[in-house]
Amino acid sequence: MKLLFPILLLFLFEASFSQVVKLNTNQSFQFLEGPVWNGKGALYFSDQNAAKTYKYVPGKGFSIIHSGQITNGMAMDSTGYLMVCEMGTTNQVVQMDTLGVVKKIMVKNYNNKAFNNPNDLCIDKKGGIYFSDPTWGTQTQDKQAVYYIKPTGECIRISGDFIKPNGLCLSPDKKLLYVDDSNDNNVSVFDVQPDGTAINKRVFCILKANTGAVSGADGMRVDTEGTLYIASAVGVQVFDKNGVFIKVIKIPETPSNVAFGGKDLKTLFITAGTSLYSMPVDISGNPLYTSVPAMESLNPVVFPNPTRGLLNISLAKYQSLHIYTISGQEVLSGRALSNPTTINMSSLQNGCYIVKIEADKVVYSSKVFLLK
Repeated sequence: MKLLFPILLLFLFEASFSQVVKLNTNQSFQFLEGPVWNGKGALYFSDQNAAKTYKYVPGKGFSIIHSGQITNGMAMDSTGYLMVCEMGTTNQVVQMDTLGVVKKIMVKNYNNKAFNNPNDLCIDKKGGIYFSDPTWGTQTQDKQAVYYIKPTGECIRISGDFIKPNGLCLSPDKKLLYVDDSNDNNVSVFDVQPDGTAINKRVFCILKANTGAVSGADGMRVDTEGTLYIASAVGVQVFDKNGVFIKVIKIPETPSNVAFGGKDLKTLFITAGTSLYSMPVDISGNPLYTSVPAMESLNPVVFPNPTRGLLNISLAKYQSLHIYTISGQEVLSGRALSNPTTINMSSLQNGCYIVKIEADKVVYSSKVFLLK
C-alpha cells in the first residue's frame, strides 16, 4: 500500500508529459521566447539568439516577420499591434505591426538613462503597459525594476525591490499584478490602483527550485480562473488563484515562456530552448488585452464604418462600451439602452478610433473611422 501513492504520482506525471507536443519538427531554432496568440489563428514568438521574430499558424507552419533585432516578451495592444520588448542594442519597448514593421517607440529610457534589458510585458484595460527590466549584461539603471507606461506615454517605476524581475501578468479582473524573479523563488503580487500604480507588494507563492538553486522563473500567464502558469528551471509550475501549488508540467527542454491560444484558448503554447511545444488545458486562458474580436460568436455589428457621426452597435447584450483614440485616450463611454444602440461621435475630430464592447467578461474591439 505504501508503494501505491508514488506509483500513482509517476503515472500522473507521465500522463501529463505525454500531452506535450513539439511543433517545430521540421524547423530549427536557437532560443525561443515571448509567445503571444493574436486570437485570429496565429502565434508570434521570438528566436532571440537568431535575432528573429516569427509567426506560427497551426497547420501552415512558421514564417519570419522581423529580423536583425533581439525581441523578447510580446503582447497585443488595443489597436491590434504587437507591443514588444527589444533587447541588445536598443533596449526599449516598441509597437510593431504583425508584418514586423516597428510603428512607434513606446519608451526607451527612464530618468534620462537607457533601460537595462526590457524583458516581458503585459497590458491593462486602459492600454497602459507593465514591463520588467532586469539585466542580462551591462546594468545602466540603478535598479532592476518593474515599470509602467501610462496611456499618456509617461513611464514610472513600479518597484525596484527585485533581484532580477522577469515574467509578469495581470489577474483576470486586472486588479492584481504578478511578478516573478529569476534569482528568487518568490512570486510577488501587487494591488493595481486606478492610475496604474501598483502597491502593497507581498509574496503570492513560492516556486520549486532545482536542488541548491533558485527557481529560474521566467514568463507567466494566467487562465480565466486566476490560475498561474509559470515557466521555470524545473518546468511550468502551476498555482491556483490563492497561491496553492497544483503541479509541475515537465517539458523536454527548459521552458522560457508560455501563452494560451487556439480557438477556445485551451491550448498552452510553451517556448523552451530550441523548440515550441503545445499541450491542451482544461480551462481557457485569460486573453491578453487586445483588439481580438473575442465575441465573434456573438456576431456584434458596428456600422456604418466609416461613420459621419452616428455609430450603431448591434448586439443583443453587453455591459459597457468605450471609445478610445489610437493613443489610448478614452473619449466616450456608455451602456446599452436598446438594440441597436446609437452612439453620437459627431463631437469628436475626424480620424481613427477604437471601439471596445464588453459583454459576459469578454471584449470585442474594432477600428472605426470618423469622416464628417
